[in-house]
Amino acid sequence: MRGLIIRQPWIDLILSGKKTWEMRTKATNVRGVIALIRAKSGLIFGTARLVGSRAPLGQRDYMSHRDKHAIPDAMLEEVIENGWVHPWVLDQIRALSRPVPYMHPSGAVTFVNLDPSVVAAVKSGGPVANSSAATDYPASATSYSRPSEKIDVEPTATPPSTPEVRTDNNGPTFVFRPEEAQAFGRPLPDGRFLVLKDSTAMRSGSPNVKRDAYDRDRLVREGVLVPEGGNRYRFTRDHAFSSSSKAAGIIKDGNASGPSLWKHVGSGRSLKDCEALGSGVAQ
Repeated sequence: MRGLIIRQPWIDLILSGKKTWEMRTKATNVRGVIALIRAKSGLIFGTARLVGSRAPLGQRDYMSHRDKHAIPDAMLEEVIENGWVHPWVLDQIRALSRPVPYMHPSGAVTFVNLDPSVVAAVKSGGPVANSSAATDYPASATSYSRPSEKIDVEPTATPPSTPEVRTDNNGPTFVFRPEEAQAFGRPLPDGRFLVLKDSTAMRSGSPNVKRDAYDRDRLVREGVLVPEGGNRYRFTRDHAFSSSSKAAGIIKDGNASGPSLWKHVGSGRSLKDCEALGSGVAQ
């Protein structure tokens, strides 16, 4: 079995049944059941049957098949200009109850030939027996969501886990409210930023570049973030991020400038302004 590497948000749209055409820059002769790999995650999230590769679409064809490719009208000019005009037709789409890890070979950017043990796990929906596949990857490797022919290769290094820090009720508290989410946190003396338990984060935000997608997936797997109805996650415990921007990016589901976006709950000043004025002014 081969695995097809698909970027966000397109793979989630496929797995939710909202997209049956995966748009590519060239036709393919591959047919049959394939695994669906979320780009830069090292994980297989589902399977589908690749049944055909249609002729390239023009703008009129694109607009008449919105229900199949799920690409917004605002992006049509961009995707056509970049050559994403070949529909790969999928059916029998199935989301796995649990993502299955695999070892990503160096240089693979479209398809991956999967090991028999991984194929068996995908078919059974269970873990890979005695698997050495890495499941976490460096944050610098994630930057995607709009179609692009330049797909970086997933690295295989496993980063250290982010330390958990208990709330100590010391220092000024800041709030960040992107879209439907609301999060509270505070800067730590060592430069990290602590997001407090019961803060919420967007499950799917509006920005196009999602640098911190890998970290969000890891926090979901570790149970730090859990679904909370609608389009939100909830923090089950306090969690320290490497910076206020990293925390804001996870919460927003998109690149974010933490020093400007975190606002002091009392004064309304940004974290950046509070740090310039001194913590006493912030409080």
